[in-house]
Amino acid sequence: MEKRIAIVGSGIAGLSTGCYALMNGYKTTILEMQSIPGGLCTAWKRKGYTFDISMHVLFGSKSGPFNRMWHELGVLKGREFFYHDELTRIESGGKSLSICADPRRLEDQMLALSPADARLTKEFVRLLCGRSIIGAASLKPAEISGPLDYLKMFTAILPLMGTFRKYGRMTIQEFAQRFKDPFLRNAVRFVIDSPGWPMVRYPMIALAGFMKSAYEDGVPLGGSQKVVFQMAEMFQQLGGEIHYKSKATEVILKNDQAVGVRLEDGTEHLADIVVWAGDGHKLIFDILRGRYLNDEIRRMYKEWTPVLPLVHVALGVARDMSNEPRRLIFELDKGINIAGEEKRWLGVLHHSFDPSMAPPGKSAVEVWYPTRYDYWEALARDRERYEAEKKRIAEVTIAALDKRWPGFASQVEVVDVPTPATYVRYTGNWQGSPDGWYITPDNMKKRAMLRTLPGVSGLYMVGQWTTPFSGTVIAALSGRQLIQLLCKENGKRFVTSAP
Repeated sequence: MEKRIAIVGSGIAGLSTGCYALMNGYKTTILEMQSIPGGLCTAWKRKGYTFDISMHVLFGSKSGPFNRMWHELGVLKGREFFYHDELTRIESGGKSLSICADPRRLEDQMLALSPADARLTKEFVRLLCGRSIIGAASLKPAEISGPLDYLKMFTAILPLMGTFRKYGRMTIQEFAQRFKDPFLRNAVRFVIDSPGWPMVRYPMIALAGFMKSAYEDGVPLGGSQKVVFQMAEMFQQLGGEIHYKSKATEVILKNDQAVGVRLEDGTEHLADIVVWAGDGHKLIFDILRGRYLNDEIRRMYKEWTPVLPLVHVALGVARDMSNEPRRLIFELDKGINIAGEEKRWLGVLHHSFDPSMAPPGKSAVEVWYPTRYDYWEALARDRERYEAEKKRIAEVTIAALDKRWPGFASQVEVVDVPTPATYVRYTGNWQGSPDGWYITPDNMKKRAMLRTLPGVSGLYMVGQWTTPFSGTVIAALSGRQLIQLLCKENGKRFVTSAP
């Protein structure tokens, strides 16, 4: 008799788990609390404009170890991608630096800005544009990797051993501080540590070959929802069922074994295996009330730092931004106060390279501010003050953009301001975090994902709370690996195509 799997959540992790489960003969149902799939991998429309908060690049779209997985999930079928030759442009005090795909051009720009930083500039460009650590990635779970797998991984990593020895515990922030020129200190940090996505203590070795992988991977035209809907369609074509507006409130347990899921309306979905593809904190501490814990899990939730939640200012503008940098970071004349913190730099992103994101000649523009969840949690209880603060942030943001692009303010047609409270309401994600935990030199040591909880059987976890800073690619991989492990446990051959 085929085993039944109930999956809670239809984000990238849940859909990936579901597709691979069906490929391998499991009868599979997904329970989703919203009316559409996607979770954090989503977008929304306002008056012809599409605002996309996820998948601004799909790692593995062209080649590399993750390309195979996206093919298996049907994501690449008929999909068009846009490939940028400039990652970010940084501006301050009349200075400008384009973080671009051409290492010679990048180096020449940096040398012109600060000849005194020549040695460090060459070191930075060599690291950024050199061999990528992505090549060492494997689709196979660490739990069942053998000597041959580790030999392949070691062969891929061997050319980077000098990099690991040199930058093992150094962070991007620490490396950036070595530059003499103040502008370059910020520019180097902003390669990853941008104003809208601060990578607290992000390790320097993560930059190894970053530009190579960044420019070999494209942005899916049509955005995140096109990808998610395609995965959901594949799941259903394989024979899976998705129940929307079905919020899970309880994991049904019998003698410490998961046997199903109970929904908010009392409906029960019985299963041999329950896979939680939603918020980890919700499952462990609320639904299971902390009954299934060990010191490692306690330390993860107590000591690891969640990725800061964001306030978005999403703008539909009657202005063609296609000739502007896709991502621009510039220093403000006057800081903007967000939740009691002054923001001196503004990060701006537009989607004008994708004609589906806005009406002809117009642009969907976004500004992201990292912020404190507790501030927004409290403010959201007072609806009037909450809406007033969102309006103020939108107004000062538009004013700052109008200084950079005169006339911008008069061209704004749509304003939408999601906050961390919006993230929690829509996804239930702990502290409104959009991406789990930050990567740090310490938590990078943890190789195996947190897939199970001690003392309970038949219950598994996938998604962003199983490993630091998962993103869409690792979320999808977590689903693939879980089904591979279940197949191994049940003596089945793991297959990656429709039966």
